[in-house]
Parts: sequence; structure tokens; C-alpha cells
Amino acid sequence: MRLFHEFFDSAKLPSSFASYFITLIPKTISPHKLSDFRPISLLGILYKLVSKVLAKRLGKVMDSIISKNQSAFIKGRNLADGVVVVNEVVDLARRSKKECVIFKVDFEKAYDSVSWSFLDYMLKRIGFGVKWPAWMKACVCCGRLSVLVNGSPTEEVNISRGLKQGDPLAPFLFLLVSEGLNALSQRAVSLGFFKGFQISTDVSVSLLQYADDTLFIGGACVENLWSMKAILRWFELVSGLKVNFSK
Repeated sequence: MRLFHEFFDSAKLPSSFASYFITLIPKTISPHKLSDFRPISLLGILYKLVSKVLAKRLGKVMDSIISKNQSAFIKGRNLADGVVVVNEVVDLARRSKKECVIFKVDFEKAYDSVSWSFLDYMLKRIGFGVKWPAWMKACVCCGRLSVLVNGSPTEEVNISRGLKQGDPLAPFLFLLVSEGLNALSQRAVSLGFFKGFQISTDVSVSLLQYADDTLFIGGACVENLWSMKAILRWFELVSGLKVNFSK
């Protein structure tokens, strides 16, 4: 308990607590290049205890601070919700003979690319006060990493961005970053730069998210395509998340 009290008061962790190993898990049966591996963080038990407690607290408020467009990692929401909406949009477009565009976005090395300064901005923008950003900075921005190569660690290196895959906090923190994309898209809709697909007189849909997978939905016009490109470019500049065009 002393560890938790000291962390609560000081928002600091010993550097050894936050240091970790990276091991590479093959994505395919016969990996040939670095992109064929998924990096997984091997975290210390004391750090994971602190992270798990914070994740439990954070999880209780996610439903109230993350838009309904996001269906990942939040209690009471389901991936099927987004699938149902997409099916309804496609069915309505066919029946009404309305043209629409559905553009799927996947971000390249999403967790590894997150800008720490943007995460801190989003925490404060959403209203987390002073304590939570300080705690998150201690958990995310401190420590060093070593890569396990054939079971042996390399020299420790400093890191300057990204979330640890395998950290209990990482999914929730990524959703906070992704909320920035939702805010940008909704702003574009409100200003008339992007036109969502009209389901009824008062209801339209323009964006659906499942963690780092994103769907833009709108009318089939050139203006919408340019707007999507601009939104994604702005989001890349502030968050560090770049569209993976290979997918």
C-alpha cells in the first residue's frame, strides 16, 4: 500500500519500475521482415499493479467521456453496434438509391506512434485536472526499454512516443487519443466541410471507430474525399498517427 500512497502523492515511479522489455511475436507463420512481427511489452509486476488500479478507475468513466461512435474497450458497448449501423447504411443506400462512400482507415503502428504531448493535451482538454495527467506521464513517459533478441536483452534505449502494448492502461489511453479524430470530424461536419450519410431528416452518420480502426461514412462527392484527407492529415500532425495505406 505504501507504493500506491507514494505514487498518489508524488506522481513518480522509480525508473526501474517503468523500464520494460520488448519481445517480437510473429504475425505470420513464416515472417521475413520486421513488419511481420508484433511488439509486446513485458512489464514489471509492480508497474502492472499500479497500471491495473489506474485502468480500473479510468474504465469506470470512459462511457461518459468517449463519444458513442467508439465501440472498443468500453463496458456496455459492442463491436456489433458498429456493424449494425454499417449494414443499415448500406441497406438504406441501396433501397433509396443514394450514393455513399465508406472509407476504412487503419493507422500504421498505432500504439507505437502516439504523441505523448497530444495525449497530455487530450487528458486536460477532456477535464482530467492535474493529478491524472501527472500519473499518466509517470506511467507512459518514464522508463527505458530493451528488445529481447533470441532471449537476450539489448542495451536500454530511451523512448519519446508510443504506448506499451500489454499495458492495462494502453487501450483506454489510445481511446482518449482517438477521441481527437472524432472531434476533428464532428467539427468538419458542423462547419459543412464534410457531409455524413443522411439516415433521416435529423440523423446522419459520418464516423465509426473501433480502437484504431475507423470508418468514414458520407455522401459520394469529391468534396468529402478532400475533407477526409485533410482531417486525417491534421490528425496525423497532432497525434502522430499515420494512415497505413498498405492496408
